[in-house]
Amino acid sequence: MQRRGGIEWDRLTVVCVLSFFLLVAGLSVGIVLGELREQLALSGLVAAAHGSTFGIGLLVSGVVGLRLVTRFGRPAAFWGACTLIVVGVMLLCVGQVWPVTLFGTAIASFACAMLVLLMPGIVADHYGPEDRAGAFAAINGLPGIAGITFSLVIGAVLGAGGSWRWPFALLTLGIAAATLIAGRRVQIPEGTPSEVRSLELVRRPDVRAPFIDVVHAVLVEFPVGIWAVVYLKEVGGASSGAAAALGAVWGLCILVSRMILPRIVGVTGPWARTACFAAAAVGATLLWTGPGLATRVVGLMIVGFGCGPLYPLSVDALYQRAHADTVALGAVCALASGVAITIGPLTLGVLADVVTLHHAILWVPVLAVVGAVRARPTGRPVGDEPAPFDELVEVPNL
Repeated sequence: MQRRGGIEWDRLTVVCVLSFFLLVAGLSVGIVLGELREQLALSGLVAAAHGSTFGIGLLVSGVVGLRLVTRFGRPAAFWGACTLIVVGVMLLCVGQVWPVTLFGTAIASFACAMLVLLMPGIVADHYGPEDRAGAFAAINGLPGIAGITFSLVIGAVLGAGGSWRWPFALLTLGIAAATLIAGRRVQIPEGTPSEVRSLELVRRPDVRAPFIDVVHAVLVEFPVGIWAVVYLKEVGGASSGAAAALGAVWGLCILVSRMILPRIVGVTGPWARTACFAAAAVGATLLWTGPGLATRVVGLMIVGFGCGPLYPLSVDALYQRAHADTVALGAVCALASGVAITIGPLTLGVLADVVTLHHAILWVPVLAVVGAVRARPTGRPVGDEPAPFDELVEVPNL
């Protein structure tokens, strides 16, 4: 098997990556959010609700997901989630009124949330502690290719005067077909879900602190990802096609920073998360100040590069510091992401209605600065700190 950076490119890993490609499809409503706002006359609140459905789905899956996995098994839950993503995206693409598009987004978002719940445990069971972090970073990073593809293709179609609906649908169906073909005869690790509930776990001291870290990481990253295309269009002055295409830099920078994560940590050491939060703060500030579209695109790139490592680092720290089975910790990750994703895009949308979208983005650098302060090394006892990331993975030869 080909092995790079602690990753075995076996069939299960390929299926995991493709399923997260499908997850990207289910969450790519941000690319067309500007078009939806114009076509359906959406307020900032209703538009933000399309992005926040993923957060609500994560909250629901974080609470009831363990029961679903226990009842149906991890393989059935995995393939059921992939199927529902396709159903939800198709409803989004055919919907002509916002209740239909919002319902489709909600279905896809809940299914994506179940994949978020399942994936950390699948990776942990398949790779073990030594290679888990590198594999998880790559599986989370490589789907940026799908995000870039969606942005470029849909941007090109919009630029040519076409509709975003048919390329969105065709790209999703193509990814679904590839996932199904690659997934034939693949055995998804069953895992051993415990009877403990995720809400009970969060109250435990060994879970609470890393849980908050995951919330904070996603709270900085996700609102920018949802609103980036709209921001470049409405504040940066880009056309619909240009905004969708330029939004691809977000996924590209997420991809690059996650693939070189061991090198980033090798340079920054215990200050890795602080450095990433600081970069996100600088980039988000450039989004606000400008001047011009070019400066705001550079700002978006810096935000993406800074945010990229935050989620995998925080999730890996949770798996190192918390004492629970892999399925239960996956539910904790989903719950943490759900809290952040429900609050983040919705808050940005409400602020956009109150102070305009231009100034609403200032909420992000404020959160990032707080994150940088919280993430700084504190000299806690050795047993309370995650192991150095570069001891867990091999540095990939990129």
